[in-house]
Amino acid sequence: MDYLQEIEQNVSRLVGAYEQARRDNGALQSQLKQQADELFALRTQLKQTQTELRNLQIAHALTVDSPQRIKAKNHIKSIITDIDRTIDVLKH
Repeated sequence: MDYLQEIEQNVSRLVGAYEQARRDNGALQSQLKQQADELFALRTQLKQTQTELRNLQIAHALTVDSPQRIKAKNHIKSIITDIDRTIDVLKH
């Protein structure tokens, strides 16, 4: 008879542990979703910040008398010259 009671106690403990594991799993799933949402928001914010930084760097390079501005200006002139030559070739 003691053996049967011991089995019942073990089954009862096992059921309790299972129910606790299910509750813990639900809480962890909820926490995981919340952190995934937060990560997505942070990545979006990072992309926006990187875009803003790149735009500011470009604006700064084109507004300040600097080697980057001169280089960018010369590059743009070169591209325009190439486009003009291409248009002339296509006209003939």
